[in-house]
Amino acid sequence: MKFVKAEMEDAAKLCLFWNRFAEKEILHKQMDEMDFSKLWMENNQTTQKITLMAMDGQKLIGFANGCYVENKPFGYITFVLVDPEYRHQKVGTMLLVALEQELQKIASAQLEYYDVIFFNPINLEWIIPGTPRHDHPNAPGVDMGSDGFIWLKNCGYRARTYENSFYQPIQNFAYSDAILQKMKQQKQQRLGIAYYDSDKHYGMRELMDNLDSDDWKQHIYGNLEKEHPDPILIAYSERSEDLDEKGRAKAVGFTGPLRVQQSGRGFFAGIGVHSEYRQYGLGKVLFSGLCNSLKEMGAVYMTLFTGEENPARNIYESAGFKIVRSWSTMRRKVSQHDQYNRMTAKKMLADL
Repeated sequence: MKFVKAEMEDAAKLCLFWNRFAEKEILHKQMDEMDFSKLWMENNQTTQKITLMAMDGQKLIGFANGCYVENKPFGYITFVLVDPEYRHQKVGTMLLVALEQELQKIASAQLEYYDVIFFNPINLEWIIPGTPRHDHPNAPGVDMGSDGFIWLKNCGYRARTYENSFYQPIQNFAYSDAILQKMKQQKQQRLGIAYYDSDKHYGMRELMDNLDSDDWKQHIYGNLEKEHPDPILIAYSERSEDLDEKGRAKAVGFTGPLRVQQSGRGFFAGIGVHSEYRQYGLGKVLFSGLCNSLKEMGAVYMTLFTGEENPARNIYESAGFKIVRSWSTMRRKVSQHDQYNRMTAKKMLADL
């Protein structure tokens, strides 16, 4: 048995190996060779990707993938997959050791830890169990229902956060009586929801600064800069103190941008309400408005994920969304003592 670095010409056999298990043993989507090589193997200006193969003679028996983003103090672990016939023989562990060592070699900054987390630029799409291939565009960590979760713990990785994936078909979505009542109360308080229109609303940058999320800013500002931006649903205040000199209402919450993906999934980037306006139930109304608007745009279903302790889950659950999978983000400190024999690994990996 030997370990080798994968080259582009290895993409076909790696893709075939992946597809043996994808959508069967593991939740993740099958791929064609072109998509596989682009996602797993093609570098860009800031990201270097590593794929290592375990070979028994000419037979591929496993592979590991990770990547490093320039000037970061961490390396990303994407996936380790081993043929069932070779499991429990430390093949996966040795692949992980090799991957960690390669990340150390290519890092331009001193690595402090290895991460299994949703910020990995290699996004693995997966299929919601029990659905007609309804998918989600990113796996936010390690599937807690998989053998990999316990295995990574035994390799020294520690759970940092727990994430829940939510799902709901929305073809028949309708506002609940509770939401309709809440909308009526908000109208009396001169609050409401509407599609953002710069001629009628102001304050998006103040709102984004208050919410303080770089990811949300990227989605919202990038969308608004488009020649034909996707609609953004906002909560607004038209109270006298919140109107500007042009008579425009103040944006105090957002969700969107709204668009329907090719799969029929209603896109969801996030939802947030200004800290001074969170006592009025605007979040729940905004989210129901999002679901209803996406339904009217032709969306078939929605998926999203959020942290186990994130209060936003109450918004999703109140709209009928159910947890379909739970994940763990995981980390191992580089300085932490390993729970396996690195000397043996180094002998096996000497030719890498």
